[in-house]
Amino acid sequence: MSAPPPAGSATASSAAKSTGAWLNDLKGLFDHAKERFPDVVWEMLPEEAGSADEEVWGHKAMIYARAPPSFLAQYFDVRPNGASRIYSASPGQDLGPNPTQSTFSLAIVEQPTTSRTPSPSRAHLYSPSSSHPTNTLLRLTTAISPSLFSNQLEYIYTGKGIGAAFEFLFDSPEGIDGAVDVDATRIDKLRKDLVFMWRSRLYSDVKIALTGPFSPDSEEATAVFSSHRFILASRSSYFRALFLSGFASVTPTSSSGPITITLPSPPFTPASLHFTLGFIYAGTLNFSHRTFDLTTAFQIYRSAAYLSLTSLQSEIESRIVEEMTHGLFHAYLTFEEYEKVTGGRWGVGGSKCKQCTRRIPRILEFATSEDIKNTILDRGARRALVGLFGEGWVTPEFAALPPKSRATALKGVYARTTPQNLFPLLFAAESALAKVESPGIRDQPWADMLKDLIVQARKKMDDVLCSQCEDVFEQEEWLAILENDGVRFDDGDKVRWVMDSLRRGLGDTNAGIVYQTLVSSVLLRPHPTSASVHAATLLSSTSPIRSQVERARLDILRWLRKRWVGVRLANGFNSLDGWALKEISDELDVPVDDLLAPPPSKGGLTPQSSIESASSPRPNQDVDTASIASSQANAPPPNRSVAQTTVQNSAEAQRDPLASSRSSVASSVSVSSVRTAGTAQARARPSNPTSSPSVPRNPPPRTRVENTSPRPGNSSLTPPNGRPKSLAPSIASVRSVSSARSGTSTTSTLGKARVSLAPKTPIQPFRAIAPVTAAFAGVK
Repeated sequence: MSAPPPAGSATASSAAKSTGAWLNDLKGLFDHAKERFPDVVWEMLPEEAGSADEEVWGHKAMIYARAPPSFLAQYFDVRPNGASRIYSASPGQDLGPNPTQSTFSLAIVEQPTTSRTPSPSRAHLYSPSSSHPTNTLLRLTTAISPSLFSNQLEYIYTGKGIGAAFEFLFDSPEGIDGAVDVDATRIDKLRKDLVFMWRSRLYSDVKIALTGPFSPDSEEATAVFSSHRFILASRSSYFRALFLSGFASVTPTSSSGPITITLPSPPFTPASLHFTLGFIYAGTLNFSHRTFDLTTAFQIYRSAAYLSLTSLQSEIESRIVEEMTHGLFHAYLTFEEYEKVTGGRWGVGGSKCKQCTRRIPRILEFATSEDIKNTILDRGARRALVGLFGEGWVTPEFAALPPKSRATALKGVYARTTPQNLFPLLFAAESALAKVESPGIRDQPWADMLKDLIVQARKKMDDVLCSQCEDVFEQEEWLAILENDGVRFDDGDKVRWVMDSLRRGLGDTNAGIVYQTLVSSVLLRPHPTSASVHAATLLSSTSPIRSQVERARLDILRWLRKRWVGVRLANGFNSLDGWALKEISDELDVPVDDLLAPPPSKGGLTPQSSIESASSPRPNQDVDTASIASSQANAPPPNRSVAQTTVQNSAEAQRDPLASSRSSVASSVSVSSVRTAGTAQARARPSNPTSSPSVPRNPPPRTRVENTSPRPGNSSLTPPNGRPKSLAPSIASVRSVSSARSGTSTTSTLGKARVSLAPKTPIQPFRAIAPVTAAFAGVK
């Protein structure tokens, strides 16, 4: 027999329950032997005159397989002169040649006593021949006390007894000197004897036939198994109803031979019925050294359900969980217990071996089938599928799952996409996408479907990374990459995957905070060994990680140049620290106050209408400098004429409705001054038709007046731990806008003054900004 399962496991617990149920069924067989197809009866002679005779019923096969020589010598001396005795052929005993058989004795089978017959096979299985029909009732007479005889007979059936049966226990080769655990020894010997009784077909009175093609490539065949009705009826409610209800659909082989019953295939197969019958006789699946695969386990489970063997179902379930899938991600734990054990981390508590990768989708499909509905296997398989996300999903078994099961697995990955799990999940997704594109898989019909599924999961990771980047970049996996400075083999790929995820996940609400976190938590992260204010950064100046992160930073700035208006409307800059806001303002060449969204005013535009108004195209206006026009005056002086007021209303109709009045440097310029400046600038345009009409030849310099009013967030304009010179640009740098043709910006340090070139779009008359001194002079 195979080794028992380890103590404390679910398999050991289910095996103990199976053994208990088996012993109870054998006790029931002994108590109700008269109703369970007996073929031998002992008539107890009365000890006192006038007393009624008592009868004890039994089964020849059980006595033949279990009774020791002392029992046979005492109670089976059935010849008139007492010279002939019947001996046991119990396994392991060598009793010499069989004695002469009496016409009143048990039929003895010519079998070697030191070996056992092989397991039943598909064909040519015959019961042993005997001199008496198997259904002939044998009557024996004895003068022993009925209670003492019953105790000894109970040991034969159950391995337990009292009184004189205690010495009877050691009337065998496994004597008291060789026993370590008496109860375990009794049970083990009982199992061996009953399995021997089944395999040797001792006095079998029923044949079980299966017919059908037992594998997809095989032809139709018939398998026949021999068994005993008293065992089947005692162990299975299905067989009990079949044999004892009086409506049994059985076919007698002959008037005195075994009957034949037919079981359906499926669910029965020769392999599953072999293990099922062995479990019925031995009370465990460890009755032989033969093993079974996952397909056979499913068949055994269905066979047990058909025969109402709940203990066998439990044992198969536990073996699938613990022996075939390495625990199936703690399938026996509830969700709360599982979260406590794993700490909410993804992919822990289970195996990701190749064998489990192919088995788990099949287990889920089996557990959710209509005839099974196993909650333990279902729960464990769903957890395992989430844990296998990545290359474990790129298998034909996973692709064969129903769409609903795949969608449920995707939702499970969504639920596990948290900051602490993001990096392992993202790396798993990228590995899976690489595997999908590998030769031999990309040509499979299910490759595109799996690729779309993994991309959907990755999109969720992109969103979480950008929306919770501050928490994500504090995780151990990322800090380990930074501390190793990219020297490990796959660190470069991992950093590239993270930066690509940042680019994909950028949005109006998170772009600002992503930029701030990328600079403060990655580029400017101080080295843990340095405690000074201007500590050295964790990433060296020559680090390959720094170069990848710096490229991502520049890409974010390019994205902001195109979308900063939408970010402003979504309040995407309002939560930034002062230094980050100032740095973005310098990079975009947009005043800080223009980046901050004003508080909502009564009767003003709704956020949606504001976004639509800001995003709608306007002639001769660059989206990157749309807020420049917000610096114009919007209120006429109290003594303004009607004509001036009309001109002002015309200018307001063309002005950017989202402009900030606080950043205006010419709010008090008269309409006439604006018109004069605009006319003068229009006359100064070149007459060459081949040149761009939108670029002035000699644009007047425009000086920006920095706003010092308080703003949301951290008012500090200095980044944490200072800004190294290798990172461009510094906060104190003075920048200028590049030529209008290239649309890029350059920075030059000219003391503390900031000089900006004119925008590349043509300046409208009402938008011309005269020098500050001239403007205020006009007001006077």
